[in-house]
Amino acid sequence: MKKRLITLGTLIALSLVTALVAPASAARASAAKVFRGRATVTLESYDYCGSGGGRLTGRTSYTTSAQFSTGPRKTYGGYIERNPFTWLFYIGSIGATGSFQVGSAAVAQPPGVLLNYWTSSYSGGRFSGRLVASHADKSTTYNTFFGQQDLIPCRSGLGTIPMVYALQTGTRISGTIGSSRARLTLTGATNEGFYAFRVDFSG
Repeated sequence: MKKRLITLGTLIALSLVTALVAPASAARASAAKVFRGRATVTLESYDYCGSGGGRLTGRTSYTTSAQFSTGPRKTYGGYIERNPFTWLFYIGSIGATGSFQVGSAAVAQPPGVLLNYWTSSYSGGRFSGRLVASHADKSTTYNTFFGQQDLIPCRSGLGTIPMVYALQTGTRISGTIGSSRARLTLTGATNEGFYAFRVDFSG
C-alpha cells in the first residue's frame, strides 16, 4: 500500500488569509470576495489489497456547505504568488470526514517561505487552475481531503480511523466567477489513489 499519508500536524504551520485581487481582468472581480453556497461531492473510494492496481470499493454523493474566496496575491521575502489572485476553497466543515481544504498559495511559518500550490488563470469571468505542487516534502501540505483509513490495512471489518490525504498534482478547478456569483467544478484524486472526486459548487 502506498504510504504518502499526512497527519493534521502537517497543517498547523500554514497561514492563509483572504483579501483583494490585483491586475486587469482580475481587478474587475472587485475586492475581498467571499462566495458562500452549496457543493455536491461525488466520491469514489479504492483499495490496493489485491493484484492489478486499485479496486473500486465504494461510490457516494453528498451535498454540503462550501465557501470560495479571493484575495490579494500572497507575497513574502520578495517573492509573489503566481496566480491572478489568491483563492481559498473550503468544502464542508474542515476536519470532518468528507471535507476538503484547497488553497492557491501559503506562507509557511517556520521556516518563512512562500509556497505556490496552484497555477490558475482568470479572464472574462472564466477561471481555471491546476494543482502543480503539494509541498509534502516540506511537511506543509495544505490542499487536502479528510477521509477514512482502515484501522488495519486491508481489514475493513475491523473499523476505520480519520486520515488526511494530500490532493494529487494534476487536480483541476474550472468555472466562472462574477460580481456576485461563482460556479466551480473541482476534479481529481488523492495522492495515494484511495479517493477520486468531483465537486460542483454554486455560491
